Amino acid sequence: MLPSNPAMRTLATKAAATALLLFAAQALAAQTMPPEVGAPITFDEALGLAAQAPAVAGAEAAAADQRRIGDSVSSVIANPTLNVQPGVGRDPLDGRWMYLGETTILQGWNLSGLPGDRKAAVRAEGEQLLAEARAVALSHRLAAAQIWMELWAAQQSLADSLQEADLARKFSERVARAAAPAAFTRAEVAAYAADAHVQALAAEGEVVDRGYQLAVAMGRETRQALVVVGPLPAPPAPERADWPALLEAAGKLPAVAAHKLASDASRAREVEARSSHGWGLGTGVKATRDLLGTWGVQAVAEFSFPIFDRGEREAAPQAAAAARAEGEFQEARAVAATELARALHDVERSGEVLQAIEKELVPAAEANARAREASISSGGTTELEVLVARRVWVEARARRNRALASHAWARVKVWMLLADMTPGGAK
Repeated sequence: MLPSNPAMRTLATKAAATALLLFAAQALAAQTMPPEVGAPITFDEALGLAAQAPAVAGAEAAAADQRRIGDSVSSVIANPTLNVQPGVGRDPLDGRWMYLGETTILQGWNLSGLPGDRKAAVRAEGEQLLAEARAVALSHRLAAAQIWMELWAAQQSLADSLQEADLARKFSERVARAAAPAAFTRAEVAAYAADAHVQALAAEGEVVDRGYQLAVAMGRETRQALVVVGPLPAPPAPERADWPALLEAAGKLPAVAAHKLASDASRAREVEARSSHGWGLGTGVKATRDLLGTWGVQAVAEFSFPIFDRGEREAAPQAAAAARAEGEFQEARAVAATELARALHDVERSGEVLQAIEKELVPAAEANARAREASISSGGTTELEVLVARRVWVEARARRNRALASHAWARVKVWMLLADMTPGGAK
């Protein structure tokens, strides 16, 4: 029962509010996820599922099929031909009709290196498909990793928002039940409770949205948004002394290498087109029968000379494609080196931001909120000042969650990029 003295009633109300704000967080039960979410998924599971996405599987299947069929390409560039010329003729001596005809079997041969050029083109195309498959897989894993960590931060912020909303609701109820509280105090507390509730709803919506985005990044169909479980990954970051060598190797990233291999494949197809119209030889055998019934066998040889048509029509688009792909490779290599440099710097910058938030912002905001709550019973702090301090503390915790996820993502991004380079990358 509250004291009858108005001043004592005010102090008692403030003391009760302080006790609620200090101890309600410890008594609050574990928060549950929104009902729209499905089963939790760890970071390693997310990367594994992203690597099995349909687009990744399709790219890998394309490379495998091309390799399987390409390995069976024959070194003989043409199929044999059979030419049959049956006929009849009338014997001038007795007027009888007699059978006559010719049968020729001919095999063509290329003397300009076409068999080797064909195999070289097939091999170059296979290497391009392999690089493209690696690039697709890396893109899916990077997207899944980033969304996973953003979802992790959203879930942590949701837990903080739900806790704060519960505290604000109880605080508002306590103030409303107090004897004759000031009208502005009741309005302030009610507004804070409403805002905390809205923030919790917004945080819940972000969790659901990020959960669906994670499924999209992994190429998975889902009826329920995913949630994450487990700690943030913490791969090692490269030393600054290693940065120059890593930037030089940026051209080995699969997406960049795919442009270079596309240029190589087009050049190989250009050479193949030219050699297919090069020097040719045909060898064969011809069997004949004349009106007298005499059978004969002859050797056949024919030559083709690259005088007029040298494959320019077929080679022209391949030369153009090779030049275009080479330019794309040069640009992609420059962009990749720049992006990798930015990613390396982002590891340091995000680490510095996280350290400042964890060691300066959050402790200061927490100390200010607790000091305000402790002084409310003595009249040194108003309810409005307590609410403002708590709002700052909640925002500081949310920024810490985002900074943790941002720093983890920066380190994971660099680690995944370096690990997916061809020899010379980090493993």
